[in-house]
Amino acid sequence: MCRSGAVWEMCVNTIFQGVDINVGQLLTLHAPVSILNVNRHVSRKGRAMPSNVEIKAKVSDLTQFAQKAAELSQSEGTIIRQHDTFFSCSQGRLKLRDFMNGSGQLIFYERPDTDGPKLSRYSITPTSDPQSLQVVLSEALGIKGEVKKERRLFLIGQTRVHLDTVEGLGHYMELEVSKPVAEDLMEKLGVSKESLVTGAYMDLLLKEHKEI
Repeated sequence: MCRSGAVWEMCVNTIFQGVDINVGQLLTLHAPVSILNVNRHVSRKGRAMPSNVEIKAKVSDLTQFAQKAAELSQSEGTIIRQHDTFFSCSQGRLKLRDFMNGSGQLIFYERPDTDGPKLSRYSITPTSDPQSLQVVLSEALGIKGEVKKERRLFLIGQTRVHLDTVEGLGHYMELEVSKPVAEDLMEKLGVSKESLVTGAYMDLLLKEHKEI
């Protein structure tokens, strides 16, 4: 029952025979960007995988942020709808991402619950029937929580900028960068260091429910 990364990969290989599993590393940041230190890492398959620094912040003015992002990216962005279901797991996190268009991804990752840069190992397997898979995993493991969001994706240079409207939480932005360009981009987008938040959307939702 998701007790180790090796066991998980073996289970996924059994369920999705013939599908290549992407195993890589993800460097995640929910802290001031002055401490960024971006390196490259090597996956267990031996291929060099680019590290990814993620910065999340609360957005107080959705329209203003969208306008600035559109100007910098010279596009109106791409709308992506996502429904993430998190399942109970004794180690790491297991979630099923439904793109609401008949496709999805089953994602397992391990990440330390600490502030600052976080190095994660993850496995991603695509699925063409996320709804049926959700039923099976719900019965087998139980549901820990769900995150529903509408994501507006902007590409500014080499940086992916997400403008998310999360059900039950509000508006947030995420930067995904492969080099230390975040500080300059945050200034151009009007994002202050005070607005940075720690934790994944699932963690923020669980915290919100505890405080009610």
